[in-house]
Amino acid sequence: MPRVFRDYNVNQPMLFGPDVREWLSDAHPSHFISDVVEKLDLTKIYKSYESKGLRGAPPIDPRLLLKIMIYGYSIGTRSSRKLEKATYEDVAFRILSCDQHPDHDTIAAFRRRHIKSIHGIFLQVLTLCQEAGLVKMGHVSLDGTKVKASANKSKSRNYEQAKKSQEELNAEIRAALTDAKNTDAAEDKKYGKGRRGDELPLRLKNSASRKIIIDQLLAKIEVEAAQRCREYVDEKAEKKKEDDLWMEENGEKFERRPPVNPNGKSVAEIVPARRNPTDYDSRIMKEHQSGGHIQGYNCQAAVDADSQVIVAAEVTNQVNDKQLAPKMMAEVEKNTGKTPKIMTADNGYFSERDIVNLEKMGIDPYIPPTSNAIGKRHINVGQQCRRLTVTAFMREKLNSKTGGDIYRKRKAITEPVFGQLKEARRFRTFLLRGTENVCGEWQLMAICHNLGKLHKAKA
Repeated sequence: MPRVFRDYNVNQPMLFGPDVREWLSDAHPSHFISDVVEKLDLTKIYKSYESKGLRGAPPIDPRLLLKIMIYGYSIGTRSSRKLEKATYEDVAFRILSCDQHPDHDTIAAFRRRHIKSIHGIFLQVLTLCQEAGLVKMGHVSLDGTKVKASANKSKSRNYEQAKKSQEELNAEIRAALTDAKNTDAAEDKKYGKGRRGDELPLRLKNSASRKIIIDQLLAKIEVEAAQRCREYVDEKAEKKKEDDLWMEENGEKFERRPPVNPNGKSVAEIVPARRNPTDYDSRIMKEHQSGGHIQGYNCQAAVDADSQVIVAAEVTNQVNDKQLAPKMMAEVEKNTGKTPKIMTADNGYFSERDIVNLEKMGIDPYIPPTSNAIGKRHINVGQQCRRLTVTAFMREKLNSKTGGDIYRKRKAITEPVFGQLKEARRFRTFLLRGTENVCGEWQLMAICHNLGKLHKAKA
């Protein structure tokens, strides 16, 4: 039996004089967001309510919650408490909610529960952009930006620091227990035996709770080390296949592989980098704009050059952009069903291996090498069959008039998108934690951005 929701009819006028929808112009983005959400396939979200049974009061309709969440993110209002307040005080939110007022717990729970469904909604909105002719795929530009995690950087510790903290907390707990025992004995002698004996002093409670956090952090670091070793071996085997194929075709190796010890594991099993107990997946990253470091994530966006529509949005905890270009272009092809003809990115994405893989995908990449890059992989260039490294050829390509004109467009494609997301929509910090959840939140921002482009095109 299908789940029954509270009545939600966007065409129902209020029971007083004017229709509240007329308080805003027809061109207002809230009307557009409402119309788009009504067209989306939300079957996956609705099905999740069926397992909850039919007992209790009817829940808030998911369309209502999704509309106020998308509109809230698009104007920089993301807090569940502020969204609840806006349904009372803001006309646009009141129209979207049909004068219903979901509490902040309901809004926050909906966001956490369905954040994994955001990718499907992102694809549906991207399809609408394609149908409107906004996605040309002639030139796609790739870039990344750092966004703060919902975690305190000062709480991060590496393995050795965590072990030291564990020892200090063990000593503090022992001292607190001894102090509590002596205090109990003195009070029993002075006042008589009247205590239950199971009360924990505040000092001991705090130390015990902090020790649990540190113990969990140490366990996660050890699990991560084992996982990294397995991934390292798999990655090494995959690169060896590529190198063997290159050797067979050209008679020379592609790139040097990193050294390994005899047992096949990576040289450093426990990474010296610090990990955060609040959001373990986040990393300390350098933010180039401020020159400082943040506890955060590396947010990637592939943007269509003609319309600035985001055609792929992913989040990684990798501190740099190496090896991300082929993965992001594969995601672009998966999302749109097309491969871009040209791709531009800054020198943080340059790798001879990645350049070769992009060309195999049928993409013409424009990625400048770093100033000190020499290059190892040789190719034949031009009719004269000049023997150049991929690095030298890319420099020649970008120094040409055509290549220079193409690459100079890059900043005008991706940088305005990040400016709109981080400045206009005030997206500076994630509210959720964990790579999968923050990726959903990043794609929700991409949905807001793409809807803005679609709304402007329809106007």
